Amino acid sequence: MATRAVLFDFGGTLYDYRCFEQAERDSLIELASWSGARAEPEAILQAHRDSMREVFRSYLQQPYFLHGDMFRDAALATLHRLGVAADQDHLEHYRAAQWARHARDFRLREGVAETLSTLKARGLHLGIVSNIDDDQLDHLMTAAGIAPHFDSLLSSEAAGSCKPDQAIYREALRRAGCAAGEVLFVGDTLMQDIAGANRAGMRSVLLWHRSDREPPADAPQPAHVIQSIPEILDLL
Repeated sequence: MATRAVLFDFGGTLYDYRCFEQAERDSLIELASWSGARAEPEAILQAHRDSMREVFRSYLQQPYFLHGDMFRDAALATLHRLGVAADQDHLEHYRAAQWARHARDFRLREGVAETLSTLKARGLHLGIVSNIDDDQLDHLMTAAGIAPHFDSLLSSEAAGSCKPDQAIYREALRRAGCAAGEVLFVGDTLMQDIAGANRAGMRSVLLWHRSDREPPADAPQPAHVIQSIPEILDLL
């Protein structure tokens, strides 16, 4: 069956979360300072890593949730670990500062814009299918400057479903006007992107950017593994 659409995860796939490391660090340290925490920067960051891991694990049990709620709960848990109380104004300022820094530091992965242009020229439907809230998707797509390449942009909030739940994949297929077998789905997570795309009957592509080891064999397996976005062109 010929490929008629290429659907992409967004965060981790078209851009590397590591471009936000300094933004996250500075914003968290500011939040802790505003809240009166007396801790060294590394202790603040470790508290957030531990809190994010715990909160993310609890949210993953749900087929749908707002990511803004998850990130807020992680910030609250971080402050709790640091022994200080949260203030709503501080949380709002933290989010505003964080998002401003994200816009400042946003970087697409190498070759993304050129690959999207080539795919578009071939007449394929291009879509984003992202576990993200509407406002954050709009914010980061503006920073990325790639919205004109896409025919559909689907957030988990708009779908009322988070990958790997199947409702978001069904909505993505409806918007693309394609059968599952006509879709190439590109993502960077095995348990969310690849597991859900496989279950939906799409041809899954894992972006694997580690050179020190292969993808784990005990997780859902993609149809294809690539190390850079331009390699998608060789699959069509």
